[in-house]
Amino acid sequence: MQASRLRSQVMYSENVNVKRNWELCPRGAEESRWTSMYASINRYGDIIISRVTHELLGKPEAYQLLYDRERDVIGLRPARIGVDQHAFPARERGRHGGRRIRGHKMIREFGIYLDATRVFHRCQMDNSGVLILDLRDSRTLGR
Repeated sequence: MQASRLRSQVMYSENVNVKRNWELCPRGAEESRWTSMYASINRYGDIIISRVTHELLGKPEAYQLLYDRERDVIGLRPARIGVDQHAFPARERGRHGGRRIRGHKMIREFGIYLDATRVFHRCQMDNSGVLILDLRDSRTLGR
């Protein structure tokens, strides 16, 4: 009974039954930053990596922070606290399993200037398992 009552309340315009050229919007055409390799660094030196990135690096408890001045590239090498020298802890960040590495010492030590949060276009690992973050291939995170 309710369906017949609703149909009587629906107003049809004259051109409702014209031939339409529908295009289907694909769901999930792009991966989100939490389901793919993702890294960013803010102006204070906090490096945020996604759960996926952290898992692909072997879920280490810490990272050594590396910097290539000539190429303006940051490297994250998996490390163990108390075993590897200069290991920065990877603390949980957010509810999606991301990690935060406090890298303020690194940006001070190497004179890296960041005026805003930078998102890295490509997160790649080299043959030795170091995550490569190219500052020249990053963009400002817009708000």
